[in-house]
Amino acid sequence: MPRKLKNIVLDEVSGVDVPADPNAKITLFKRGEPMKEEDLSEAQRAKMMQYMDKGYSKEEAMKMCMSGEKTEKGGHDMDPQELAEKLEALEGQVDDLTKRAESAEAEAASLKKQADEAGFDISEEGKLEKRADPEYVEIDGEKFEKSAVPAPLLKRLEEQAKSIEKMQTEAKEVELSKRGASELPHLKGSDLAKGKLLDLIDDEEIISALKAADAALKKQMEEIGSNPLNDEASATFRLNKMARDYAAEKGVSYEIGYAEVTKSGEGAKLMAEARSEAN
Repeated sequence: MPRKLKNIVLDEVSGVDVPADPNAKITLFKRGEPMKEEDLSEAQRAKMMQYMDKGYSKEEAMKMCMSGEKTEKGGHDMDPQELAEKLEALEGQVDDLTKRAESAEAEAASLKKQADEAGFDISEEGKLEKRADPEYVEIDGEKFEKSAVPAPLLKRLEEQAKSIEKMQTEAKEVELSKRGASELPHLKGSDLAKGKLLDLIDDEEIISALKAADAALKKQMEEIGSNPLNDEASATFRLNKMARDYAAEKGVSYEIGYAEVTKSGEGAKLMAEARSEAN
């Protein structure tokens, strides 16, 4: 533990290349010319007398009274006691500044930690900058920050996710194709397209109309007795003509035109008659 030694007398101070105590410090004064009483100012003489009244010798009082004050010849000397007190005061100031610096560093570290926890970074200019939200990757049902996952593993996981997404899309398309082929087998278009159309429509009435149109097309493909498709007076012929005219006018497919005209009015009546003709 460091110790401070005061009021000691050194017989010799030597400069060496390998000191025994590297932390030891001394204050060294170079002696000037011998002082004389006539060099003192009136104020210094009065101070010297005060020191002599306290029991100091004339030589000691002369040295002490010149502490920190210039003589008439411009020289000066320092009182060792006062110098030690000044050094001690300076050391106290240094200790105080050191404590304040350590306190400031601790406070800065605390503020930096709080900013980090709140999602902010401190720039070199000392400004708070909002950190970008982290990206996550899911592994076995748990989410992890992408930055915390090794790059090779992250690449494999992303490739695996794309592969799974592709398989899910293909499976969905197979399911939609089956539905299109099952529910609308006679309408034009691919089974996948018809399945997607059914998946997008959330109206049972429209779906029923599409199925009715599909059934009508099925009947048209059957040859049973006379063919009402070629009979201009038949309900089937007139309904098909109405559907084709609507499709041409609106710029839609025949199937959609058929579904629209059979919703109500004359079209719905003709569809009922066409079903009777088919039977």
